[in-house]
Amino acid sequence: MLSDFVSQLLHNFTKSFFAALVLNGAVLSLAYFIFWHALKARLRNWRIQLKERVDGAQIKRELKNALYTLAVGAGMSCVVLYLASQGYTRLYQDPARHSWWYNFGGFFLLLLIDDTWFYWCHRLLHHRAIYRYIHAEHHKSVDVNPFTSTSFHFLEPLLLTLWIVPVAFLVPVYTPVLAAVQLWGLLDNLKSHLGYELYPAGFNRGWLRFLTTSTCHNLHHSRFNGNYGVHFRIWDWLLKTELPQYETEFDAIQARKQKPFLAAPITSGPGAP
Repeated sequence: MLSDFVSQLLHNFTKSFFAALVLNGAVLSLAYFIFWHALKARLRNWRIQLKERVDGAQIKRELKNALYTLAVGAGMSCVVLYLASQGYTRLYQDPARHSWWYNFGGFFLLLLIDDTWFYWCHRLLHHRAIYRYIHAEHHKSVDVNPFTSTSFHFLEPLLLTLWIVPVAFLVPVYTPVLAAVQLWGLLDNLKSHLGYELYPAGFNRGWLRFLTTSTCHNLHHSRFNGNYGVHFRIWDWLLKTELPQYETEFDAIQARKQKPFLAAPITSGPGAP
């Protein structure tokens, strides 16, 4: 009956929303406390933007936007899980249905799908006919911090996660792997908006150089256009949308990290106007 369906959906939404609130709140708050308070002075040279712009008003706005983002995510999860419970999707929980390499290899396939979907949606959101209505909210945060990672107009997380629906209908996906991709997304998004470069010198010259770094996405916020990928640099490489100063800025930050930590804030240099 319709009333049973609505009741079940509301119950699942409440559970999903509060679970996401606790998980995201704990992870982002811990990262904010560690890097923006406890180790702020010691890791000053690790900062990407040397002129700090984050203030209380920005944090308050980002926390409000986070509620919309988490609510949209919870709603999407409820819809997908309900369809799965009714047998409409190809999600499965029995690992014996497919080989182990397929079950867990799906993690990398889903990351590629997510990155591809994100890249093209991100470029669409930067189109001048759309940008000011949706994506401009996220770009109000020029100097990013962990809470920026969930600060969006409510339509943006809906658009960016919509790929899960057709995939769930078309591709057999081991449910724990889908959950692992979502957890990776949380941590990778946090890394991109941390405000600090944690990867070591030479990272962009090693075999993992196809991965994005915190500097990569931070430059997107300070320079606006370019560096549209989320997990990988591949699409930016192929379509030549990677910012030309990225490698230079990454190396400059690495050189700065080797020096003794600074006693006072810097207001000029890479990442500062």
